[in-house]
Amino acid sequence: MMKISVLCIIGVLGWFPFVFAEEKPFVYADHGKRDPLWPLVTSSGAIMSYETEVFISDMVLEGVIIDPSGQNLAIINGVVVKNSDKIGQYIVRNISPSSVVLIKGQEEFILKLKKEE
Repeated sequence: MMKISVLCIIGVLGWFPFVFAEEKPFVYADHGKRDPLWPLVTSSGAIMSYETEVFISDMVLEGVIIDPSGQNLAIINGVVVKNSDKIGQYIVRNISPSSVVLIKGQEEFILKLKKEE
């Protein structure tokens, strides 16, 4: 009977650290590969390649989230981006309620939010 009690106590104490362990948020390590949540095709049906040239004509501004503190977000081709993020070879310069300004080198491009009719 003593052996069973000792084994039960050891078993309970063995689980003790797991019961009170701090839960850490999961962070996906991409190891330099494409994010699995990015779309594989463009809205026109062309195969999307994030390592090669992405054309501005293949990008669709799907939504904008305006934050009063200035941390605006945009959804481009299903990818959520903020200022200074890269999407393909473009860098997000500015997000406004109806458009996003992207830069590539010295060129600026504007994606406009399409209004539903």
